[in-house]
Amino acid sequence: MKGRILVHGGAGSWEEGKIREGEVIPALATAVEAALAALKGGSAVDAVVEAVASIEGSGEFNAGRGALPNLDGVIELDAGLMDGESLRAGGVAAVRSVPHPIRLARIVMDKTENVLVVGVGAERLAGAFGISGELHPDATRREEIEKKRREYLEAPDHRWVRELGPSLTGTREGDTVGAIAMDDEGRFAAATSTGGLSFKIPGRVGDSPVVGHGFYAMRGAGAASTSGVGEAIAMYGLSLRAVGLMAEGIEAPAAASESISGLTRLFGPDTAGIILLDGHGLPGISFNTRGMAIGYGGTGMETGARIVRKKNQEEFSDLLRGKIRQK
Repeated sequence: MKGRILVHGGAGSWEEGKIREGEVIPALATAVEAALAALKGGSAVDAVVEAVASIEGSGEFNAGRGALPNLDGVIELDAGLMDGESLRAGGVAAVRSVPHPIRLARIVMDKTENVLVVGVGAERLAGAFGISGELHPDATRREEIEKKRREYLEAPDHRWVRELGPSLTGTREGDTVGAIAMDDEGRFAAATSTGGLSFKIPGRVGDSPVVGHGFYAMRGAGAASTSGVGEAIAMYGLSLRAVGLMAEGIEAPAAASESISGLTRLFGPDTAGIILLDGHGLPGISFNTRGMAIGYGGTGMETGARIVRKKNQEEFSDLLRGKIRQK
C-alpha cells in the first residue's frame, strides 16, 4: 500500500470574499507536505500529528495560534489523537498556554495510561514535557477578535443571554482542524484540534478531544476526523458511526454521505463535516455547511488544497477519488 493523507481546516460558511484564501490554502498545503515528510520512514500517527501541528502553528484557523477566545477572553484548546493499529488514543481539553495541543494529546496517548486529560492537569503535563508556551495574538489579530466579539455579543439572538447552552443551528465560520492518514503499511490514524466555539462558556468542551466523536481510527476499517458544532457531533457519535460503516464494507464516499445525512436529519443543516479514509485508502468527504477546507496528498501523488463549496462537493469528491485511484 502507499501512504496518503487528508487534512481539513473546518466545515463552516467559508464565504467567498470574506476569507483569506491566499493564506488558508497554502497553510493546508504546508500541512499536507509536513504529513508526507513524516510518512517517509514514519507512521500514520506521525503524519497526522505533524499535519495538525503545522495547522495549529499557522495562525490561520481556530486552533493553536489562531484560536478564538472564550467569553472571558481566554484561549482554551482541545485536541485528540488515535492510533488505529493499537486503538490507543489521547486527548486534552480546556488547556491554556499550550501552542500545540495535538503534541500534548500524543503525550497522553504514548506516555500515560489515560485517554483524556483536562485543564490544570493537562497543563502540568505539558510543562513536564517542555511544550508549554504563551498564546498571544498580535495586534491585528486582537483587533479582529474584539470586533467579532462585539458583533457576537450584540447579535439579537445572543444565546448566552437567552439560555446558557449552545445553538445547534446557524452557519458558522470554519473552526476545528484535523487530519487522517494511512501509512505505507496500511495503518491508520486520526487527529483533531480546535479552539472550540467562538466566545464559548469557559470550560466548555466539544467533540474534538473525545474518541468516537471528533476522531476515530481502526485497523482494517479506516479513519475519520470531523468539524462543526461539537454538541451535535458528540450527541450523534459521528466519527465512530462513520468508521463503523466502513468496517461493514461501505466505501468512504458512501460512509461520509450517509453519516452526515443521518446527523442532518436529527440536528439540521450547517452543523458538521467529515473526512474519511477507508480500509483500501479510498477518501470520502461530506459536509452540510456552505463549505469545507480540504488538503490532500499521498506517496507518488500530486498534492492539493482548496475551499470546497457546497455546490462543488460531489465534483470534488469524484476528483479526489480519481487522483487516489490513478496512483
